[in-house]
Amino acid sequence: MQEYIPQILTKEKMLEKAKLLPRLPGVYLFFDKSGTILYVGKSKALHNRVLSYLQNIGKHPPKTEKLVSQAVDFQTIVTETEAEALILENEKIKLHQPKFNIRLKDDKNYPYIRLSLGESYPRLSFARRRESKKKEKSKYFGPYSSAGAVHTIIDLANKIFALPTCKRSFPREIGREKPCLYFHLNRCCGVCTGAVSEEEYAKKIDEVIAFLKSDYTRVSKNLTAQMEEAAENLDFERAAKLRDHIRALSRLSENRQIVKDLSFDADVFGLYADDLGGAVNQLSVREGRVVDSIHFHFGADEIVSAENFSSFLLELYRGRDFLPRQIMLPPELFGEDVELLSEILQEKRGASVKIVCPERGNGKKIVALAAENAREASLHRRAMLEKDEEVLVELASLLQLEVLPERIESIDISGSGNDFLTASIITVQNAHFSKRDYKSFHLSLTQQDDYASMYEAISRRVRRFREGDAAFQPLPDLFLVDGGVGQVSAVRRALADQGVFVPVIGMVKDSFHKTRALTDGENEFSIAKNARLFQFIYRIQEEVHRFTLSRMDIRRRKSVKTTSLSGIPGIGEKKAALLLKQFRTVKAIREADVEALSAVKGISRKNAEEIVRYFGEKEKQQNSQ
Repeated sequence: MQEYIPQILTKEKMLEKAKLLPRLPGVYLFFDKSGTILYVGKSKALHNRVLSYLQNIGKHPPKTEKLVSQAVDFQTIVTETEAEALILENEKIKLHQPKFNIRLKDDKNYPYIRLSLGESYPRLSFARRRESKKKEKSKYFGPYSSAGAVHTIIDLANKIFALPTCKRSFPREIGREKPCLYFHLNRCCGVCTGAVSEEEYAKKIDEVIAFLKSDYTRVSKNLTAQMEEAAENLDFERAAKLRDHIRALSRLSENRQIVKDLSFDADVFGLYADDLGGAVNQLSVREGRVVDSIHFHFGADEIVSAENFSSFLLELYRGRDFLPRQIMLPPELFGEDVELLSEILQEKRGASVKIVCPERGNGKKIVALAAENAREASLHRRAMLEKDEEVLVELASLLQLEVLPERIESIDISGSGNDFLTASIITVQNAHFSKRDYKSFHLSLTQQDDYASMYEAISRRVRRFREGDAAFQPLPDLFLVDGGVGQVSAVRRALADQGVFVPVIGMVKDSFHKTRALTDGENEFSIAKNARLFQFIYRIQEEVHRFTLSRMDIRRRKSVKTTSLSGIPGIGEKKAALLLKQFRTVKAIREADVEALSAVKGISRKNAEEIVRYFGEKEKQQNSQ
């Protein structure tokens, strides 16, 4: 399809163009005078929908009025069905990220629980993001509102179902070592003993999945049956542990009970919006209990309406393995295309997914509760952002900066003597650490030189920016350097040589290696008497130290492992890296047989035999000493 080139039209010309549109389903895109897409929408009748924007100028809600005032042209794409229009709208929003469309900005930060179904003996783990199904066979549950919630649920599941939490690889390591303390405390089912078959473990995993889907009634029923069986066999210790698990499960259920009807399962959405933005709250209700609450915040320009909320929901549930039986929406988010969305979600779930707007009873009460949650979350976030902005205002005032330092990058250097020299840059966005923007560089220097290291790191960072690398956009409003006048001078020189200007400030330390003042290379600015500003700078200093040391240590550890393997005939650094990528530890490589080793891509059978021979001889030498 040829790319559409927008024109600059008057509102009268746009109105004439809209009158010629067909009354067919499709997607429409509004453009501003720079050719940027402002908004993507869909309709079952393009003629009616686009015309409604241009015929009622002056009568729209403020956000829509702002959209229309900035729009100078539009493009339409006709689709065969309304369902195709909904899917295409979603794809266009993901691709172009228009500023007036509500987007899932926050969902990426919410953690998941990963169940590694690709393994013979699956386990639970924390996951910050979902991996592609092409890369791994895992089932994901969530997202959850916090990392703490994920760890609490994983810990409880591991205790109730006695799942292994060690780093042993099963079935490869079954019977190789004695079972650990957790097995003797009945905290682990003891896969390592060989007493648990894959079929038995699979039944246990079915129960784990029921637990993670909040099917507490089923789980409690099965645990009760196990408890009674243990009591009949006079295994009172096991019966007591199962009783405690049932009580913990009961407390988990009771604390969140909001509806007495145990058949009440739904995802419930509530909306709060004003001229400054707002939030959407999602309450996950299972068996009448709220099992989680997640907030999606949107800005002042983003339009949230019944017309575009279906696309939001489509994107939300596309990234989830578990879909609810029912979705409840408030009237202002209940659009004409909910039936289409229901059909698409039903196909993914393999069972009915009802989307309703409750007018009475429990459903209406919980939608109202979700709306109140959205209001509280939005106002709380706004208050916190105002506080965060205050510390940035204080910093800008102290340093006499021309702009508010909404984006700060801090740089530090670390190494082990003259080896593994590493520079790291952390990003602070609106007074919060933005870990997705952290960067690290392996320096080319062969000996420690703080000034040369700073110069190289900043030069490489800015060069990537000038080359248009998306991961290095934009430049910060302020560089915070771990050091004094010399380090500030080195960074300024690197910036000047690249032809850019960004303010550079050094963090001057006291005898305890803590920042006592800031310097611009000529003047010092004391922060000792400003507790809030001191804490802000201290947190940045500690975080950049932590991250830099961690990146350097990863390099050092990899080198140690690779070096120990490189002593094997026929195994160089590249093959050592391939082995470590597959087996993760030298210990696992040592315990692997020829078949497992030669199965690694790039490792020949001869290589595998040399590895087995090498570790065998090494073990004999150790035993003879």
